[in-house]
Amino acid sequence: MKKLEDYTDGDTISTEEFLRLSGEEPPPAMPTRPRGHDEADFQRQVQDIARIHGWVDYHVLKAKGMRAGFPDLVLLRKPELIWVELKSAKGKVTTAQAEMHEMLRECGQEVYVWFDTPGTWDEIEEILK
Repeated sequence: MKKLEDYTDGDTISTEEFLRLSGEEPPPAMPTRPRGHDEADFQRQVQDIARIHGWVDYHVLKAKGMRAGFPDLVLLRKPELIWVELKSAKGKVTTAQAEMHEMLRECGQEVYVWFDTPGTWDEIEEILK
C-alpha cells in the first residue's frame, strides 16, 4: 500500500486518497437544498391563500405527455379562471413558458407570473381576494 511520500510530483491522487494518507479531515460538506424547494414552498403558500378565498386549485406534477411551459397552477372560482406561473425570487421564465403564456392570453385567458418576493404578496392577495 502506497504512503503519501511514495507519490512524486506529477502523480495523480484523488482527494479522498490524499486525505486518508495525510490524516487530514475532509472539509465539511456544503449544505444542499433540494432543487425547487423554495418554489414548492411558495406554491403551497399561494395555494393556501387561494383556498382561503374560495379558489379551487389544480397542479400537474410533471405528467407524461405534458407540454413544456404549462403554468404551475390553474385557479378557478366562478366565474373566474386564472393561470399562474410561480418562480423563486431568482427564477426566470423559460421560452416554452413565455410561448404558452402568450397562447393562453390569445385565447382570452388571464395569466400571471408571480415571483417569491416581498412585493408580490400584496399583488397575490389583491388578485385572489
